[in-house]
Amino acid sequence: FNHLSDVIVDNFYTAENDSIAYLNGFRILAVDGSRITLPNTVELKKHYGLTQNQHEGSGIVQARASVLYDVLNEIALDAVLGNLSEGELDLALQHSHRWRENDLIIYDRGYASYDFVNEHVKLKTDCLIRVKTTYNSVVIAFVAGGKKSIVTEISPTQNRSFKDKDYTKDSTLKVRLLRIELPGGEVEVLMTTLLDSKKHPTKMFKELYFLRWGIETFYDELKNKLKVEHFTGYSQRS
Repeated sequence: FNHLSDVIVDNFYTAENDSIAYLNGFRILAVDGSRITLPNTVELKKHYGLTQNQHEGSGIVQARASVLYDVLNEIALDAVLGNLSEGELDLALQHSHRWRENDLIIYDRGYASYDFVNEHVKLKTDCLIRVKTTYNSVVIAFVAGGKKSIVTEISPTQNRSFKDKDYTKDSTLKVRLLRIELPGGEVEVLMTTLLDSKKHPTKMFKELYFLRWGIETFYDELKNKLKVEHFTGYSQRS
């Protein structure tokens, strides 16, 4: 099934296909995670883990899913299913074999980290990530300053090991912070690797980030229309 999916995707993104939708030359992709409830078997419980519910001593078998989705063309480029102990960022990076230049990948605020942005920079793939207004001191100062957009630098988390990393505690990454004001007065902050404000004006990012909603719709269809959790197979292989 993975192979068949790859064949379908590869045959869609060809130079001869003039129906492919782009925005400002970018494929607009989004990544999100979700929990998928699996059949309650010993094999699957061992492989994926158990989620406890409110009834003591009982639980359900669930896996953590991650999907890389083209929101303009409504195509899932890649999907992975992992143990609940695996983080969303780790699963999202497993999609990187599908990344390419002129991709813009949109993420919600659970994905913001130096290491995660660094992986995109290394592969020359742009990203747009919502961050908490209290994400770090740079973001806090940006929110307080009231500017709409700034190019700044972020640093790695200091209380960690850099043994297996290609950067040190003194490394920095250039990113652009964008202030998005919602109708109710709430402020959202977006972080992106698109630094050029002339090519990518601030006013485009509010609607651009909203395109991420396409992957939420995909999960709704997957679970509620395709009924993906109604499995007819009960092994890890199926």
